[in-house]
Amino acid sequence: MKSANFFLSVIFAALLFSCASVNNSKQSGTIVRDCTGTYLRIGENNDYLICNSDLLNDKKDGEKVSLVFVHTKDCPERDGKIMCMMYHENKGMIRVKSIK
Repeated sequence: MKSANFFLSVIFAALLFSCASVNNSKQSGTIVRDCTGTYLRIGENNDYLICNSDLLNDKKDGEKVSLVFVHTKDCPERDGKIMCMMYHENKGMIRVKSIK
């Protein structure tokens, strides 16, 4: 019985850690800024709106960066901020976890 509990605990821990790694993405890309916000451009035209862009204030437009981030549906940092009326096509919103 002890070995079965140990085996189940190991399986549960492996699943738990594998889920955590799936949620975080590490990508290299280029910083793109305009009046609509700050984006991470991956590839040709795959732009992702960065919610917590204040972490990248020291990075210049066009600079290459490597970020660890998670995709998000909410971007409360942008609530109440005045943005220009231009449309910037993007693939979604991300929240930066760390800069590599």
